[in-house]
Amino acid sequence: MTKTSLIFSTLMGIAMLSCSENEPIENPNAGPRLNITFIMDSEAERLDNLGNPVSVPEGNAAQDPDFEVLGLHFIGLYPNKFTPYDEGVTIASTATTGSGGATAIDFDSEVFFNDELNTLSVPLSYVSTGTYEFFRASIGYQKYGIVYNLEGAETEIPDWPANVDDNIDVDGVVASFLGYNTYIGSYVIDKQTVSVNGNKAQGYFGLETTGEIEGFVLTQLTQGEAPQTTVPNPIDDTSPVPEGSCVVTGQFPSALVIPQNATDDINVEIVISINQSFEWEDGNGNGKYEPLLGETVVDMGTRGVFPSVVD
Repeated sequence: MTKTSLIFSTLMGIAMLSCSENEPIENPNAGPRLNITFIMDSEAERLDNLGNPVSVPEGNAAQDPDFEVLGLHFIGLYPNKFTPYDEGVTIASTATTGSGGATAIDFDSEVFFNDELNTLSVPLSYVSTGTYEFFRASIGYQKYGIVYNLEGAETEIPDWPANVDDNIDVDGVVASFLGYNTYIGSYVIDKQTVSVNGNKAQGYFGLETTGEIEGFVLTQLTQGEAPQTTVPNPIDDTSPVPEGSCVVTGQFPSALVIPQNATDDINVEIVISINQSFEWEDGNGNGKYEPLLGETVVDMGTRGVFPSVVD
């Protein structure tokens, strides 16, 4: 991802007291800023839920997704490994709603990042002075490209041409929802819009493929549920996150220090591992994702969070 700016605006409740019409009003956005840049990295270490290195288990296969969009619901800083989840310093938090019944993340309100806009920038005056060893973010949404095989199309896709071999690899686009519960009005996968108008639990996804194969126009849209979502948290024993959430945790190699009366910007990079993060049950052991043969997605969580302070 390239480093460009996404300015996230929040209502900070700033009061202006005793200002005459001739007195300048202080601009709360002026001054040094905390800039947090998100980088999706397929070469970063692949971790399990407890932050330990892990490989793809026998019987499964996985691939690195071609990432397009990351949606976040919450971003926070934590002084140490004993800081409870709900006592960190919140940098950003988006809306929840009861429109679908139970309280859920409002999908439309999430903070979205892509290749061109991948930096959250907030005034340092809004960030509590202190030393922070850990970073956390609630990942609500991911959109990315994958490759899968059409084996089984002869029987599963209506009007599939008899003279076309279905052992073909095609590109698909996945839109996946990782939050504990997300209210979705509608969402666009690639070219098609999916209407939900309700809540979806963690693991819900849509997969779309649109293209032409030897004159046959293929338009496939499927929806499914991944049974698990990996949520790395290396301090689970001292600071667990809410069950079913996708609040990922990473430790700074050297603590992030927010000084009093800062004069310069502070820049932070958050590397998020997508190393073989799209994982499925590989029924025939050929390493290809073949949903038309009944192979199912088993995990689509991110695989580690690695924050660092940069110059």
